[in-house]
Amino acid sequence: MDFDIVVVASKNRKILISDYLKGIPYQISITPNYSLPKNFKSKIQTLVQNHLGAYRCFRGHQDALRMSRKENILILEDDAVPIVSNQKNMLNNLYEGVELLNHFDMVSFHGRQFKSSHFKVVVGNSKFLQPTLFEPWVVAALAYMVNRRSIKKLMSYKYDGTPWDILLYRNFRYCLMKESIFLHDRQEGSLIDV
Repeated sequence: MDFDIVVVASKNRKILISDYLKGIPYQISITPNYSLPKNFKSKIQTLVQNHLGAYRCFRGHQDALRMSRKENILILEDDAVPIVSNQKNMLNNLYEGVELLNHFDMVSFHGRQFKSSHFKVVVGNSKFLQPTLFEPWVVAALAYMVNRRSIKKLMSYKYDGTPWDILLYRNFRYCLMKESIFLHDRQEGSLIDV
């Protein structure tokens, strides 16, 4: 496999994705119950209601990225559940992401809350979309792949009130799967809630 898989998890809930990764090498990054930095002031006032949860999510993704040893890394949140019919289909879709990292900084395998009219089909791969507008709204951090260049940039960011999803799409050239291969299963809550 030419990419690492790291699951961002919380000790406060079940790791749902692990049931679907049997036989596939992956690592788990358990996010500590971080506290907000002293004197924290958000630069963004209306976007986040729970800054402690958003901060833990932010730091958890950075912790997971630190675990990468290969050129590419797939980050999965612990509540990502594959929609595809079998593991082979899931892996085939993920391998397509590796190819797309030659043209994009990030490939998301799950996007929600976006308007398809703000995206166009990626040339050469009709399964993926890329934005046609600057900063269209999308929530896309449940399952994504980045390469070493992007990891370095992501590690340089400090939490300023911007949720991880938004940081990704505002700062990177990305594409996302038109038909998500993962479901965000909130039966255990969201990473931002714990």
